[in-house]
Amino acid sequence: MSGNKLTWLKSDRRRFLKAAGAGVGGTALFAGLPSVRASDRFPDVAELRLSHQKAGIVSPEKTYRMMEWECHTPPSESFNIDVEGAVKAARDTGAEGLMFYTQSHWGYALYLSDVAVRQPHLNYDLFGTEVSLARKYGISATAYYSLQFNNQCVLSHPDWAWRNEKGEIEHGPFRWYITCLDSPYRQYVLGMMNEIFSRYAVQELFLDIFGIQFILYHTEGLSPFCFCKYTEEAWNKEHPGDPYREGFKTRDGWVRRYEWHQERTMTNILDEVVSVARKHRPELLISLNGGPESFPNDIMQRVSFIYAEPLPCPTGIALGSILMRGWARPYFQAGIFTQYGYVDTYPGSIPRVQADALIVQNARTFFVGNAPIISGLDGQGFSKRWFAVAKETWEDVKNVDCLLGPNIDPLLSTAMLYSESTRKELDAEKRPVDFRQSTLGALELLSYAGRPVESLAEFRLTPEMLDQFDVLVLPEVEVLSDRQAEIIRQWVRKGGTLIASDKCGLLDENHRTRSNFPLADVFGVDYVAEDNKYAYNAEGKLRPGDFTSTYLESAGHPLAKILAVSTVGLPGSFLRLKRTTAEEVMRYRLPFMVQDMARHEYFNWGPPPPGSETAGTAVAYNKFGHGQSLYLGVPIFWAMQWRPYWIQKWVPALIRQLVPHPLAELRPEPFSEYVHGTFFYDPTKHFVLVQVLNTVELATKGELRPAPKIEIRVDSRRLAVAGARVVWPRQQNLPIVEREGKTSVVLQNLSRYAALYLKLR
Repeated sequence: MSGNKLTWLKSDRRRFLKAAGAGVGGTALFAGLPSVRASDRFPDVAELRLSHQKAGIVSPEKTYRMMEWECHTPPSESFNIDVEGAVKAARDTGAEGLMFYTQSHWGYALYLSDVAVRQPHLNYDLFGTEVSLARKYGISATAYYSLQFNNQCVLSHPDWAWRNEKGEIEHGPFRWYITCLDSPYRQYVLGMMNEIFSRYAVQELFLDIFGIQFILYHTEGLSPFCFCKYTEEAWNKEHPGDPYREGFKTRDGWVRRYEWHQERTMTNILDEVVSVARKHRPELLISLNGGPESFPNDIMQRVSFIYAEPLPCPTGIALGSILMRGWARPYFQAGIFTQYGYVDTYPGSIPRVQADALIVQNARTFFVGNAPIISGLDGQGFSKRWFAVAKETWEDVKNVDCLLGPNIDPLLSTAMLYSESTRKELDAEKRPVDFRQSTLGALELLSYAGRPVESLAEFRLTPEMLDQFDVLVLPEVEVLSDRQAEIIRQWVRKGGTLIASDKCGLLDENHRTRSNFPLADVFGVDYVAEDNKYAYNAEGKLRPGDFTSTYLESAGHPLAKILAVSTVGLPGSFLRLKRTTAEEVMRYRLPFMVQDMARHEYFNWGPPPPGSETAGTAVAYNKFGHGQSLYLGVPIFWAMQWRPYWIQKWVPALIRQLVPHPLAELRPEPFSEYVHGTFFYDPTKHFVLVQVLNTVELATKGELRPAPKIEIRVDSRRLAVAGARVVWPRQQNLPIVEREGKTSVVLQNLSRYAALYLKLR
């Protein structure tokens, strides 16, 4: 946007349709609605788009259309590629940034390196050629570097390898060997950084496989520790009298080594790489592959922006993008992994929906190619089908990215607290995947309620920030400081709605055990004890083979009405509670027996059914001051990983019941988990940009089924709406209806994606 100022519609409808293009489809979506009038003064998307196109090369941190040419090709590759033809093809797809490889997972340099091992059959400077051609065609260039996957280095220097406790070379669940940054490989990396950025005019360094041992710990539960001779020697030198291997026997020793590893293999190496690279290119952007669920905050704050590969959600919600937005950083990107263009004939509508899911969250799209360029492919050295799919993927993005950017702010309604303190605790308890499951489960469930959802990083938890939300959710947040608890208490007292679960705050900021919830008065219940005899075996692991270890049943409360017919179950331990001021919503119904598979004590094929014994309150509702709370004594958000229907249905319904008048919401009729949307204020705060997405093609493998009716509602007491206009896929006014304190706008037969503006009075 030129100077971040909106350009107003100054032409008639005929001129706009000529500029925007009449063949964009979706005519049935808005049939019979009023035509555009110049006097309505909505943003002129055609002029904004034209201004964007004339802006020249777009910085890699700002573009919504970045493309990676994955190039992990083996030593035998000869690189007979029409590189200029591939760059032209990328330009024709709409790519504004291209990421080129300097070193692949094989560990070979793809430029004419003097310090690294070159790709054996590469007889020209591939990386340099790509960078020059990108600039020629008005595209920014990013240098990709694979940091810790390096096959050839490990094979040539086995002592440089990451090794497990048995001394074996570790490569995790992948085919690539992992290097250790305590070894001489560290200087090898810095030598390449010096070469690359002294020779090539690139705007960004993208570090892939950064902190891989911690990513594998958080996603796979694999050990994050290296046991090579270099690591042991470095520790023992810095910590005399505290032998490296001996210290893992205690929790404190484990934590000290974990933090030491993080500092050496993430913080310090990042600082060293940045120092060398920016010595030559002071304005160089630094980005990392990995998101907040894997990296500590000090890493997140050190880089220009982060990139996250998609986090799993069957209904297409870009959960990783919501997490990244919660760090309040101006730029972040999220990726779309394509299928191999030479393997299958897959519809481009599927990655198009995935890309749209990212822009809905205001994330920049990152199109990752699975080997799109390779010798002789399709007779030209690059995949025709892959580039064709890329073009379709960006069909919506390239028409609406002029509306997006760091200056649009989300409307705030529902917040999930992202507790880095809890993540650190679960790291130390060797349960990192549990934290991931709780946060992702919460974000997904909250999105289904149809309200604006934010991930609120705990360092942003202030009274001023919290006052902007209707609802705060604490998904199995075990660690709460006294300060955080007091901020939340006062917010609820003033009228906020709090939802919390499981061992909420039973550890303080120093990770010391509390005897009661710090928010017990807000919950209206006291903590009594944890009961895990139905959930865990003697080794402290979840009992194998069964999902259910605890049953809940309605206590006749209106909040449990949709679960009143019978019991519902979920895994994990549960907390026994004592009610003080709370109303009982649900109670525990214990299983028929405690099963023990080793002793052949089990019930039929599935879990034991509910027995006759109860165990008191399981879910409690409490009024506190002008606000309210709902507390659940079970890890309900963590249990979402198994996708039980009752949790998917009940939690969103609870939110709608507890807060019937949100600032804004989307209500598809009939309800569909495949319809999502977001609300953002435009830079002037005179308009609200609403993006609505139907992701059903992810379930139907490309078969489009329109969403019959989607109602957009806002609280007219807090947002006074004067008009509504769809701006993509075509421009059309929408009628607004005022009813019972709400302003309503209806979209009919939404095909895939629509962007519209609400004009504020």
